[in-house]
Amino acid sequence: MQNQKRRAVWRAMAGAATVPLVVGLVACSGGPDAGGEFSAERKTVDAFMNALQNGDAQQASTYLADRSSFPADALTDDFYSSAVERPQDARISVATENQGTVYVQVDYRLGSDDRELDLVMAGGDRPLIAGWSGTPTILRSAAGAGRVTVSDTLEIEVGTAASYTSLLPGRYSVSYTGAGSAVGPFELDFPVTAPESDTPLPTGVSFAGGALEFAG
Repeated sequence: MQNQKRRAVWRAMAGAATVPLVVGLVACSGGPDAGGEFSAERKTVDAFMNALQNGDAQQASTYLADRSSFPADALTDDFYSSAVERPQDARISVATENQGTVYVQVDYRLGSDDRELDLVMAGGDRPLIAGWSGTPTILRSAAGAGRVTVSDTLEIEVGTAASYTSLLPGRYSVSYTGAGSAVGPFELDFPVTAPESDTPLPTGVSFAGGALEFAG
């Protein structure tokens, strides 16, 4: 079941035109690395996940190839310390290569829940993280102009047109105010994925096709 889930994630990443950092991703044909392969990429991912666990958002951001989809405040230690949960006990499960690009899968814990992050690496003398599954997330308000507030500090203006926002992996408190009905606060994991049946999104929030829509 876990392998099927992972394959589904890779397929979703391959077809997600809304994730510009990973455009062109195809199902990996390379096999898992045998100890020692992709050591530079592994070191980058290990350092990134350790920084997340320690709440060091500024350090974590130095391992990203592109920070343009992140609100500036989202990469500060003060903001990240307000996350409800941060990744813990991260472990690289597999690294693969396809057509010159390295992909790294990481298992970690978020509170009491097991999570998985599928990272795409950028090449170069110092490999950086080009993106991961579910980043960035489309934010939209079905009713018109509104505001999404994350962890009571970060405010993101939204409307009927799609806007793109990335947050570092974690669990955050999220609320919506503006046109339509107010929603929240409620807890939401980033990267955002389809909710499990036992943890549905609150009334007035939906997620489909990579878009998190409020006041729908």
